[in-house]
Amino acid sequence: MLNPDHPSTARPEVEIVRVESVDGIRLAVIVRCLATTRLGARLHHVDGHGRTVEFEVSEIHRYPGVPLGEVDPPHSARMILIGRAGEPHLSPGDLLRSP
Repeated sequence: MLNPDHPSTARPEVEIVRVESVDGIRLAVIVRCLATTRLGARLHHVDGHGRTVEFEVSEIHRYPGVPLGEVDPPHSARMILIGRAGEPHLSPGDLLRSP
């Protein structure tokens, strides 16, 4: 059973702070980490219409030019997410979680 209070066993979760750029499949966002999130993590967001959009974390940067393999709470990072980025309308405060 997963323990949400222990970062090594919690499911990945981040909160959107800012959406920087969107193209057909890539989404660049600044996030606040709520549970340890690693490269390759699959995250989803349920929009206001009840549609689920899935993403994969392809890059994590805490500082420009400093790539990371993971980010843990309470840190913030810039992430590049791969998925159907042109569809969701993410806003600050939206949560992306592991399905």
